[in-house]
Amino acid sequence: MTQASAYITLKRNKTSSNQLRQFSILVDNKAIGKIKAGQSKQFRLACGNHAIGIKLDFYKSEPLQVNLNPDDNIILECGDRAPETIREAFTFKGFEKSINSIIKPSQYLYVKMTGKKSQAIPDKSNTAKTKAAGQKQTKPSGSIFISYRRDDSREITGRICDRLNSEFGKETIFRDIDSIPAGVDFRDHISKTIEGCSVFLVVIGTQWIEAKNRQGQRRLDLDTDPVKVEIEMALKKAIPIIPILVKNGVMPDESDLPDTIKPLAFRNAILIPAEPYFHNGVDRLVEELIQTLSPDKSEQNNGSKYCIHCGGEIIPGNKFCIQCGKAV
Repeated sequence: MTQASAYITLKRNKTSSNQLRQFSILVDNKAIGKIKAGQSKQFRLACGNHAIGIKLDFYKSEPLQVNLNPDDNIILECGDRAPETIREAFTFKGFEKSINSIIKPSQYLYVKMTGKKSQAIPDKSNTAKTKAAGQKQTKPSGSIFISYRRDDSREITGRICDRLNSEFGKETIFRDIDSIPAGVDFRDHISKTIEGCSVFLVVIGTQWIEAKNRQGQRRLDLDTDPVKVEIEMALKKAIPIIPILVKNGVMPDESDLPDTIKPLAFRNAILIPAEPYFHNGVDRLVEELIQTLSPDKSEQNNGSKYCIHCGGEIIPGNKFCIQCGKAV
């Protein structure tokens, strides 16, 4: 016999803070999905009592207790208590909100009930909704190949992979240290993987260009350099290539690269800054990957610009970044 179920519809408000950050949605203290600023999501839950909350880093909202009856659709609102606009941020009220986020962290995030409907029927036209609590959200088609030098960016590449795994699924991400089966010729495996991937990421740190082997030879000049071979394959297959700049890395000039990979110098890069702006940069990368893997997705980038210093979104008309304060 099918267990009776109901729905919760959660809408997140927009404020001047955390516009590029996703909040984790908690049901009975278990994360069941994420929600962006201005986004609405609907989940199916078993009838009965549930605690609904949201989380961002060390901030966690007070759980809202809801009692679901069969076919209920509980309408909820969530968000942060940051200043709602840039103008408000410079008022006494905005200053008070900012101070409260520090001295009252448990009250910074909130979830509240705004309405209730009966006989809820999920709107299948909304691709942003998840199917049910505990199920994964539909992922964009295609796979992501990550090329990097271990002695140049191993740790930060691992952090980026963790985020991409949670967004797109571990099976979608190829990284040599995790993905090559034991006993397999890595050259053949990488070649076959690149042929089937939809987007190619090149992680570039400060040692990427001038990295040398034990004989003092620059690796990029060697035909056996795995990174060089990977980029050559991606260019040959005309796979979209996105350079990822980390740890103060910079894009190489055309003159810095061997002839076979010179086109890399003309690819637009994405900056992944250090803390406290790391997640801002990865959020932008995720948005770009969603568009590349699923260009027909309803949630497209609306021409937003991003700070070259910290990766934060630039509000149209602003001449400075509200995240780091630098001119853009």
